Amino acid sequence: MEDKVREIIASLEAQFNGNEEHDLGVMRDYLGTLERSEENTLIVKAIGRYCIEKFPNSDIARSAKAIEELFDKFHSKIRTARECLRDKKFEEAVAIYRELIGDTKVEQTPNVKKLAFSNPFEELIYRYHVGEDAQNFEIERISALPFMLYYELGIALFELKRYDEAKEAYEQALELNPVDPRPQFELIQIAKERGDRATVRDILEKVHRCLYTRAQLGRFYREHCYLACLEEQFDLAVALIYVSISYDDTPLARAQLNALAKHKGVDLSRPTVEVTKARLGAANIPVGPFMPLVDIAMEAGRQVQPVYPAVAKMLYSIAYDMTHYEQIAKLIARL
Repeated sequence: MEDKVREIIASLEAQFNGNEEHDLGVMRDYLGTLERSEENTLIVKAIGRYCIEKFPNSDIARSAKAIEELFDKFHSKIRTARECLRDKKFEEAVAIYRELIGDTKVEQTPNVKKLAFSNPFEELIYRYHVGEDAQNFEIERISALPFMLYYELGIALFELKRYDEAKEAYEQALELNPVDPRPQFELIQIAKERGDRATVRDILEKVHRCLYTRAQLGRFYREHCYLACLEEQFDLAVALIYVSISYDDTPLARAQLNALAKHKGVDLSRPTVEVTKARLGAANIPVGPFMPLVDIAMEAGRQVQPVYPAVAKMLYSIAYDMTHYEQIAKLIARL
């Protein structure tokens, strides 16, 4: 971050000419381009300190300070909204989130898609899925903040049972990051509330192609277990919950396993790998991760390893998290 701030200040200094009105315009033009994100708040603060030191008692310093206060006020609202969400003050949270979203509205254009990926690997997933269509537009990565505001708004609306509005919020989040599975999983909760099994199944079929962590895969199989229980396919449900536990052993998964015990005649013993594959295969449920994502992570890691070994390690770690392949673990250990 310090290096980035130094580069920004050096760029501003190169444009300053000593005329206060001109220099004020340079500084305002740059700050006006910044999205409201946590990283940019730190940048604005650093520029504010620089302007106060270099141009004390000037309009430049006062303007930088005013913009810094705007960023602080914005992030104070975010903290308040999240506190309301935590404290179950959902009506208050909704009002604040809607105000925040109005301040961070992302305008899309036909030739440029502004997307809020959480990390570089998500962009690789997205490019894989859109394929050659990606040649028809430019991708501009933006802060994840607008995505999170829609997602958290959806959570508050869901808790208020305002399901249509929650669905719209989650869909807006997906417009900004089509490969983040969190809104998809929350859309599943809405479908479950409405008793819409077909939508649950459709979402699960699509979302599997974007899952790249063990927690995500664990939740995928828990949701399939829910469907199997509704359809009284208890042998399948047992296999599914054990697969879920193998990926992410959570209290929720254990609770589902305990719930299965309430049904008479259900064999709760862990099925063998062969039996598990057979049960899931008969139900057209994929076993394990979507393997092209493993291949993408490994190939991207190999490409960047000579120059950016730390990035390669991150990519290999994603592949290992999905598979727990020993050969990938050995590759990571050598870096």
